[in-house]
Amino acid sequence: MIPWQPGYRAEGALPRWTEGPGAGGMWKEAPEDFIVEEIPLAEPTGEGEHQWFRIEKVGRTTLDVVDALARAAGVSPDAVGYAGMKDRYAKTTQEFTVQLGTPITELPGYTILAISRTRKRLRVGQLAGNRFALRIRGGDIDVARERCARLKASGLPNYYGVQRVGGEAPLQGEAILRGGGPRLNYNQLKFTLSAFQSVLFNRVLARRGRARLDGDIDIGGVPTGPMYGPTMPMPTGEAAALEQAVLDEAGLPKDVWHRFPKLTQGARRALWVNVDPDVTPDTLPGDFWIRFSLPAGSYATVLLEEVLG
Repeated sequence: MIPWQPGYRAEGALPRWTEGPGAGGMWKEAPEDFIVEEIPLAEPTGEGEHQWFRIEKVGRTTLDVVDALARAAGVSPDAVGYAGMKDRYAKTTQEFTVQLGTPITELPGYTILAISRTRKRLRVGQLAGNRFALRIRGGDIDVARERCARLKASGLPNYYGVQRVGGEAPLQGEAILRGGGPRLNYNQLKFTLSAFQSVLFNRVLARRGRARLDGDIDIGGVPTGPMYGPTMPMPTGEAAALEQAVLDEAGLPKDVWHRFPKLTQGARRALWVNVDPDVTPDTLPGDFWIRFSLPAGSYATVLLEEVLG
């Protein structure tokens, strides 16, 4: 059981957009309290050299499924594709592809919901978003409804969640950019560098909140913040000054993003996302569900902090 703690983010409590006491409550008392379903970008083609699966897992990581599929097909794990990583302590549904190998019809320990074929391997990021259903135990449902209504009106701050910016990863990424840090394999290096970029994005968002600034770069009508890197489009005016100030305060060398040009290319990320959460009572007295969808790369834990914290 995980009690909700206000300020449950790396680097302390980043500013919330909903002020006052939250709904409280407990979450993730059991994996079935945290249900996640991928929203695919496209359906399988029905033909091609890749086996395609929609799989439900409980209490397992995405990489556990990758290993199980590779063993069942008699191929390397490198032949298995997926669009995103999903929590272990949850009930999740996601898609996988397996290039060639022995045809798979069952996978012990997992539920295969659909099987097909497709022409191309699934790659990380190739999903539209995720649907969430989260059971909250013991919280105040009226406060939760009021806060969700406010988030529907204001948007949800698009902070990176603790899964990305918590722990040692951002510190390791910063140390590596400065010329030190641990020796890591490619995937570890990619994650730690991205984690530090994500921390810097969070600092920009924490400083400016919902303010619109002169020189902003918008995506879909929403201003964006920096995932710093050499190919990142630069804003102008007030937006550029704020983003440069955050970078200057970090005290990074001027050429820092060119040290790993393929891993720290840079991009723009929306500062907030639209959300329409639905709050309904559970069959157990005192419990309730929050159901909502988020685009790929946005974090359900950020919504939970706004509603419960």
